[in-house]
Amino acid sequence: MAIFDSSGDMVYTPLEVAALRIAIAGIVLLPISIKYLKSIKRSQVLSLLAIGTLGNLIPAYLFTSAVSSIPSAIAGMLNALTPLFTMIVAAAVFKTVVTRLQISGLSLGFIGALLLAGGDLATNNVSVDIEWWACGRVALATLCYGFSVNILKNKLEGVPSTVIASIALLMVLPPAVLVLLNSNVYHTFTENPHGGDGMIAVVVLAAIGTAGALIIFNTLIKWTNALTASSVTYIIPVFAAMWGLMDGENLTIVHLAGGVVILLGVAIVNGVGNKKVAIFE
Repeated sequence: MAIFDSSGDMVYTPLEVAALRIAIAGIVLLPISIKYLKSIKRSQVLSLLAIGTLGNLIPAYLFTSAVSSIPSAIAGMLNALTPLFTMIVAAAVFKTVVTRLQISGLSLGFIGALLLAGGDLATNNVSVDIEWWACGRVALATLCYGFSVNILKNKLEGVPSTVIASIALLMVLPPAVLVLLNSNVYHTFTENPHGGDGMIAVVVLAAIGTAGALIIFNTLIKWTNALTASSVTYIIPVFAAMWGLMDGENLTIVHLAGGVVILLGVAIVNGVGNKKVAIFE
């Protein structure tokens, strides 16, 4: 996602937006990371670095660059791969036992995401010329999320969610700053008439959509498990559809059906299955 002005001209590039998100979010949480940095054990450093890299730094660029090339409906559909990759990584790498209900719920949620994406494309009469490399970047980002969520749940069980978010972002702050120092962000901010407005949008996105959301998501993982927490990804297109309705967009029966199927799938994921199966042993 790049930042564009009202005439459609690019203000900040996808790489700049990604670096700004990471840098600003890291700075927002800097007081927390400095306070708790000494409490982190050496054995936890690599896990935190992995979360910062796989859960934040790499996906930030992959998503921002991809959504400039593909419809948001397609990006939302591909984002729904996150719970599925989380399940596969949990079973294959961390030997987590997955229940049949969880498998069914995740699959049902993905079907609902497909319905919502299809409804968006049909409603907006979008002629989809798919850029496969852009789709691949989104899929790769969701795979990174799958690893990050499982690392957090299995390797950092005793670390508070706020501390994980702040220190993980602190560890990827230097490369983000390095990118910004070698970019045109300062020139754009000071010389472009839309630079200030664009920066405000990025700051809000970083502070709320990155730092704040990361803390909430990490807390959810602590309360539940990796699969249940990642299944909330399916809820995102539901809220997007609701915001679209409030903004005057048309919603069809396909949207409603997709939303119901998603909510049902998430509810099933949160159920307790009596029979457990390991996908990979």
